Amino acid sequence: MPTLTGFRGRSPVELAVGSGCLALVGLLAAVGAYIEVAEPTLTGVRTLAYPALWITGSVGTAVWIGLTVRGRPRRRRGVVVAAGYTLALLWLTGLIGAPTATTTAEIVAALPGWGPLLLYDGTVIRLAVVPFKLVAYLALGYIVYVFVAANGGSVRAAVLGFATCVGCGAPLLVAVAGGLGSAQAATLVASVGYDIATVVLGGTFGLLALAASRQATAECSPTE
Repeated sequence: MPTLTGFRGRSPVELAVGSGCLALVGLLAAVGAYIEVAEPTLTGVRTLAYPALWITGSVGTAVWIGLTVRGRPRRRRGVVVAAGYTLALLWLTGLIGAPTATTTAEIVAALPGWGPLLLYDGTVIRLAVVPFKLVAYLALGYIVYVFVAANGGSVRAAVLGFATCVGCGAPLLVAVAGGLGSAQAATLVASVGYDIATVVLGGTFGLLALAASRQATAECSPTE
């Protein structure tokens, strides 16, 4: 199979860039189709930029780290730590939460990346799933799994990702703005919150990529 052989011959960088570009092209195609059909009113460039940056960066970084950090002798520990990490991240960012008294379920059409938005409130859990945020947090969870399960793996990657992901604080910024009783203030603070979250998420992926590079270098270094 020449295609499979060519795929295996690619470097981690090439595969990561290719995966990120493929995700971006898919997102842009979906956005174009949605705009053509729904004719929504776009509020600004950042409406398109947030999902594009989060999804592209998440997919590319996860693929690169997954290919760079080799060996998974501690798979079970990796799954347990990564699952706990991801659930905590989803909870703190508001994608999942405690249920309320009313049971509802709704899928809201929105610009791809922002939507389709899944809203569910049941007897056990409440969901408010924004696709581009879910992709980013799942990518972080996968990266944590790779680090913890790998040769010489450590839970420090989980601590690093959790401590530096300011996306966890974005809902708090929105809540503060809502408490001011001003729709304009809420919009402003929410926008600034996403700006900060996007910058720090990129920094988080950069730090994790650097840690992966150092771990890969250490694994390749001769031992005495």
